[in-house]
Amino acid sequence: MTISNYHSHHELCRHAEGTAVDYVKKAIELGFKDLGISDHVPSDLLPDSMRMRFSELEGYVEDVLSVQKALKDQINVYLGMECEYLEVDVKYYEDFLKQVDYLVLGQHYVKDDAGFHSAFYLKTPEHVIAYGDRVVKALESGYFSLFAHPDLYMCGRDTFDEAAIQVAHKIGKAAEDTKIPLEFNANGIRRGIKKTSQGMRYPYPRIEFWEIIKNYHVDVILSSDAHHPNLLYDDAMKKAEALIEQLELKRIHTLSMKHLKNRL
Repeated sequence: MTISNYHSHHELCRHAEGTAVDYVKKAIELGFKDLGISDHVPSDLLPDSMRMRFSELEGYVEDVLSVQKALKDQINVYLGMECEYLEVDVKYYEDFLKQVDYLVLGQHYVKDDAGFHSAFYLKTPEHVIAYGDRVVKALESGYFSLFAHPDLYMCGRDTFDEAAIQVAHKIGKAAEDTKIPLEFNANGIRRGIKKTSQGMRYPYPRIEFWEIIKNYHVDVILSSDAHHPNLLYDDAMKKAEALIEQLELKRIHTLSMKHLKNRL
């Protein structure tokens, strides 16, 4: 039974609908115990514009904290942000952590001499390996409480090849060593099944990835990656729950306080 979600967005990211109160009211209706709002951090370094501006950060924080306080007797609301791991001064992450309860690692890019490459469309084994190396460093950094859609690197790839296998093992080992939960992300199911040389597959979650993760002592948490309040618990979430049970993954339902800095 789903009682929480720590990966929820906000209209400030420009590709979602709803403010904090919209998500929280829906979560209360669903009987959730915990809800984390974790919109994308602002950044002047990344090539996309689908995120809040730095000038909007204060308003985002105030929006979530106001609901957190107003509805604290009905639900635990946590203030988070989804963040890339980049080669930047540590102050970048520390400044965000001073303002929020937790950071979610959502690695959407890898970078080389040619520039940024979207993790949705990684084409070469070298870029897949680069993704794996980047997220291992992120997990080891200590900044993150949850790793979102860890198998995103397979979104644009047909075959679960040797590079994909290698990266799955790297992620499994790093998550085990750092004790950071991996997210089973329902948003990939919403993207629909596509035909691959290995049969019909969701872009993510990729079953091959999770079969490898089972070899490691890793906690797995289901997330909606909701970009609308009505997606907090929809058919995609129900299908994801069934897959977790089918795969016999070690599912947890809540992030413990060792991961979250409770501001209440």
